[in-house]
Amino acid sequence: MAFGFFKKVEAADLILHNGHIFTQNPELPWASAVACKGDEILAVGSFDGMDGIIGDYTRIIDLDGKYVFPGFIDIHRSPVLKAFQGHYADLSECHSAEDVAETMREWAEENPDREILFGYGYRDDIMPDNEQSDDEISPSALILDSVCPDKPVLLLCANCISCWTNSAANRIINDTAEEELVDTITVGYVLNLLIPFDFDVIEESVQSEISNLADKGFTSVLNLQSPDYFENLYQDSLIGLYNEGQLRQRFFGSYYMNRPLLPKALVHRLMARRTNCLELGNMIHAEMLNLYLDNFSSPVPFSQDAINTILEDVCEKGFGVFLEAIDKEDLILAFNALEYIRSKGCKNIFVIASDYSLSPEESSDLLYWESAFTTWGTDIFSPGSLTGNVTSVEEAIDHLTVDGAAVIGMSDRLGRIETGMLADMAVFDENLFDLDLNLLPRIHAAMTVLGGQVVYDADSENDMEMYNLMASQQL
Repeated sequence: MAFGFFKKVEAADLILHNGHIFTQNPELPWASAVACKGDEILAVGSFDGMDGIIGDYTRIIDLDGKYVFPGFIDIHRSPVLKAFQGHYADLSECHSAEDVAETMREWAEENPDREILFGYGYRDDIMPDNEQSDDEISPSALILDSVCPDKPVLLLCANCISCWTNSAANRIINDTAEEELVDTITVGYVLNLLIPFDFDVIEESVQSEISNLADKGFTSVLNLQSPDYFENLYQDSLIGLYNEGQLRQRFFGSYYMNRPLLPKALVHRLMARRTNCLELGNMIHAEMLNLYLDNFSSPVPFSQDAINTILEDVCEKGFGVFLEAIDKEDLILAFNALEYIRSKGCKNIFVIASDYSLSPEESSDLLYWESAFTTWGTDIFSPGSLTGNVTSVEEAIDHLTVDGAAVIGMSDRLGRIETGMLADMAVFDENLFDLDLNLLPRIHAAMTVLGGQVVYDADSENDMEMYNLMASQQL
């Protein structure tokens, strides 16, 4: 194929050729070569027509018959919680204060070297009343003192806006706040003061997570259902990797909210997160509210008016919405909220994730229900959203590429291999369309390209692992 449309010759930085390239472009479904310039795709077609864009410094990679797909986009899990898994006590299955104490007691026994005992995920309705006199210890602190009286114990609630501490932690918090003349002690202040994680260890976990994602062909991830504190630490690690040129995926963060918050305060937090990511180009984003709607289990349920008001304010500031509806009643609230914000003229990305669906009769009165992207519920600890509820490989590939791009609001930049799109691609030894759907989660990428740069090469990774193994044996 000739490329006569070049008015000005541009030398490509990278060309992949001699492969089978699935583009997701109906006008050119398959190609044999793709050229990249900077972080964008410069040309797609055949290698024979690319003579005019090969320069002295163009890197040319012979695919040797491999298969190339648009970089996969993960929109159904939490890479953040996955990276932090095992570094905190999981309290999500605790149904009473006694359950929390027992879980933390086991955690303390299993982690005797930890200076701070940290747990996350307890329900706010199981924490005892904190009323106390000046010379008494609160009931909640007494429970955690029974777990460990000597070390600080810090628990972050599932609502992400309150915490639970023991007496040792309270002494540190109160003494420091008095020293620093702090009038209001917030959860953020407590977490940044006690610092329950070893940053070096967390950075290693983040590197492991992004390597695992790259091995599966993922070049973008949407993070869901993690506390803002966790996501901030994860982003800090990503920024370090970005500065070192070692980032392997685009990261799309979301602000997790599972109970009603004042719209003004919520918008302020969203705006602050957006501002922090402005200088990171297309690599790290903060443009999504993740609203988790589970009114049956929530101590503070959402009313329809509360959801409508919150989402109207959020959408007016240009943020997308990923709304997780746990049961059918929640799903109806979600669609009613969609109707409300669409009636207000808001055209923001609106995703409704649920394992339920509305019948034709239930959706017949909804004018805008087709304007939302509907998908299945999130599995935050899954290895990767490769199949989910899809019924064919073709449907899975669509979900991982063009559909994923739509969810994160990047349909004009990601999900297809076309001229002008961001150059994110995943390379595999086999044709994924020839696989059985059940085998798709087991695939391993041969290479991933992010923004026109090869960021993962399985052969090089294996060579490095072998070198490290041999070096360790010599020691």
